Amino acid sequence: MKLTPMDISSKEFKKVLRGYDSETVDKFVDEIVEDYDTLFKENCLLKEKMAVMYDRIDHYSNIESTIQSTLVLAQNAAERAKEGAQNEADMILRSANETAQKILDKAHDDVIRVNDEYENLKQDFIRFKVKFRSFMNVQLETFDDLEKDFAKDYNVGVVVEEEDEVANKEIEVQKDESINSDDLSAIKSFFAKNS
Repeated sequence: MKLTPMDISSKEFKKVLRGYDSETVDKFVDEIVEDYDTLFKENCLLKEKMAVMYDRIDHYSNIESTIQSTLVLAQNAAERAKEGAQNEADMILRSANETAQKILDKAHDDVIRVNDEYENLKQDFIRFKVKFRSFMNVQLETFDDLEKDFAKDYNVGVVVEEEDEVANKEIEVQKDESINSDDLSAIKSFFAKNS
C-alpha cells in the first residue's frame, strides 16, 4: 500500500511518558508532509509524462513497423518487377534470336536452292550447246554431201573443191571462236559426271 501525504498528515501518535516533544515531532512531520507532497506530485507528473512518452513511443513504433512493412512490400514489388522485366527481356531476346535464326536458315536454304537451280540451268545449257553443235555438224555434213552430189551430177568439181576449202576454213575459224577452254572444260566435266 502506497503512503500518501494525507496518510502522513493524519497519522496520530500515542503519547507516552518520557516520549518525544510533540511540538517538535508535529513540526517535523509537517515538513515531511510538505516535502513528501511535493515529491508525490512530481512523481505523479512524471508518471503522466512517462505514460505520454510511452504512448508516443508506441505510436512511433507502430509508424516504424508500418514503414518497415511498406519498405519490405516495396522491395518485394521492386524485385518482382525486376524479375518480370528480366524474364520479359529474356523472352524478347530468345524470340529475336529464334527469328534471326529462322531468317538465316531460310536465306541459307534460298542460297542452296538458287545455286542448285544455277547448276541445273548450266548443265542444261551445256547439254543444249553440245546437242546443237552436233546438230549443226550433221547439217554441215549433209550440206557438204548435197554439194558433192550436186558437183558429181553436174560436173562442177573444180569450183566445188575451192568452195569446200573456203567453207572448211570458215567452219574451222567458227569452231575456234565458239569453243574456248571454259566450254571444253564444262563439257568434259558434264560428261565426267554423267559417265
